[in-house]
Amino acid sequence: MTPSRNRGELEAAIMDILWASETGLTAKDVQARFSENIPAITTLITVLDRMCAKGQVSKSASGGRSFVFSATSNKVDHVTGLMKNALLSADDHMAALLHFAGTLSEDDRAFLRKAIDNS
Repeated sequence: MTPSRNRGELEAAIMDILWASETGLTAKDVQARFSENIPAITTLITVLDRMCAKGQVSKSASGGRSFVFSATSNKVDHVTGLMKNALLSADDHMAALLHFAGTLSEDDRAFLRKAIDNS
């Protein structure tokens, strides 16, 4: 029996595969890049279509019967959006921001200070 994934884990793995590729990939190409807990092709197609509906992935015809899937944003933009949405969803925006800043390493805080001072 194949071990099950946590919610969102398959989408995250698919996004990592798409981000690592310089070109779009078919569902079979995506499947071939899994080294363990390989999802069924029908599962991948379903998840990729759902990710298209969410705007995370684009889908285009490959000329044959297959479709080519690509990430709609790069990983940095994706992570930035996640961080911004998480911060905006907090009841106390400032408290969440201060708490987050307090969890950063001294190097990260110094980097942010320098970036803010230079902007």
